[in-house]
Amino acid sequence: MYSRPKISIIIPVYDVEKYLETCLNSVAAQTFKEAEVIVVDDGSTDQSPRIIEKFKQRYSHFICLQQPHQGITAARQKGLSHAEGENVLFIDADDFVPSSYCERLYKALQINGADMAAGPVVRYYTDSRQAVPEDMGVFYQGPLTGEDKTQLFSNFPAVMGLCGKLINRRLLESARVTWGDYPAAEDILPSIQLIVAAQKIVPVKEAVYFYRQGREGSQTTSAPNRLTGLFNGFLAARQFLMQQGQYALYAPGFEYVRLVCLLSFMETYGLTQEEEKLLAQNRQSLMLPGRLFKKRPLRFRARVKMLKWCLRTGASYAWCMRQVRKSRRWLFKGK
Repeated sequence: MYSRPKISIIIPVYDVEKYLETCLNSVAAQTFKEAEVIVVDDGSTDQSPRIIEKFKQRYSHFICLQQPHQGITAARQKGLSHAEGENVLFIDADDFVPSSYCERLYKALQINGADMAAGPVVRYYTDSRQAVPEDMGVFYQGPLTGEDKTQLFSNFPAVMGLCGKLINRRLLESARVTWGDYPAAEDILPSIQLIVAAQKIVPVKEAVYFYRQGREGSQTTSAPNRLTGLFNGFLAARQFLMQQGQYALYAPGFEYVRLVCLLSFMETYGLTQEEEKLLAQNRQSLMLPGRLFKKRPLRFRARVKMLKWCLRTGASYAWCMRQVRKSRRWLFKGK
């Protein structure tokens, strides 16, 4: 008699031969056995298809799909269209999870009657093999409902990513998730939509997801127009919150996450002319009242003031911050 899987694990794959076996081995080693694994080859040109085929032959619960290269969002949607699980878990092909990962998330979901379970996403640096967690405070809380869900915004991956979450199938359908197709940050809008729609979210501190950093060719390090994707992803999520009448509730956390990400990106990579125009065109959405950030660190508030001054005068924020850093080096030279 056919038994519907409790979890569908969806893994989009594109040219990750160096890390794919680590990911698939971690999934194959799960102590939770009532799961199907759907691996979607998004038109890989390296040895990834051969690695996928090897796992398909070895494990009967691995399902392998192929499509021409269309991007991670299309690959996830293809996986979803074939998924039969009561719950859905997204894992990226260069990341990995502990063997108890699915079991911990599923038990927490069931025990608490929640429709989403979220575990901490830990940044794993490939070269140094160091694992660095974000702020873990929210993961020591009990189940989150209503206004308590805003606590998730203290942890950036918890609100910006689809990975690290076990999502009930009914929630995915009722949230009417919008699948963005940006050069980066395609997870932001659907993640915010799921948080808002969820009746109960349970944090699971033991269910750690290892998010690989420093991989050559990754979308976050190589995609063109990265700031455009990041900016538009946040802008779409902001518009969604306004349309749902939820912006006032989520604004302090959401806008803090948004500006930290945008400011950090500009300070690290600078801006192209097109990206400068994008900021100018959406100037009003960035001219936020200071009261939103009164409890935030002084350095962050100073950066926000600098951004607002730049938007009013037409100066380049990236250029101004470079001058600030140079001035500080000169002021403190020899001290």
